[in-house]
Amino acid sequence: MLLRRLLLSLVFLAAAACATGQAGSPLYRKEIGQASAPDAITLAEQVIHRYGYQIDTSEEAPEIRILTHWRHRLPFEDERLVGVTAAETRILVVARQRGNTNSGTYYNIHFTMENRLGMAGDPTWNEVLNTPMFRAYADEIANDYKLLVSNIGVRR
Repeated sequence: MLLRRLLLSLVFLAAAACATGQAGSPLYRKEIGQASAPDAITLAEQVIHRYGYQIDTSEEAPEIRILTHWRHRLPFEDERLVGVTAAETRILVVARQRGNTNSGTYYNIHFTMENRLGMAGDPTWNEVLNTPMFRAYADEIANDYKLLVSNIGVRR
């Protein structure tokens, strides 16, 4: 059992290093772009709901923070191959004020996705793995949000 855990830990670290460029990173992060506060919030909520997530907490001052509930999902194939039997993800959107222009206040938007995995026979969650298939899933959601933000256009 100890040897299996050690082997799985090494596989997790190797997969995480390949997927993120940072060994053992439990988070997927991506810069989305800039938007006004209403656009950052509205578009984040649109993407969050499109992918089946539910908002847990939302704050608008001093920075915008939207955190979803953990969402159960089926393990991806590359996760199942290393013994994962349960998986959950959640999203965090943080937008920090960048500055003011004649058009209003703009925010830099950052997208984070957390991944936690359950292994057969282990009651604790493993939160140090981003496999290539998880990263592709997170990329899809982040890129969808980024596309919406980039297509806003100029607002007055």
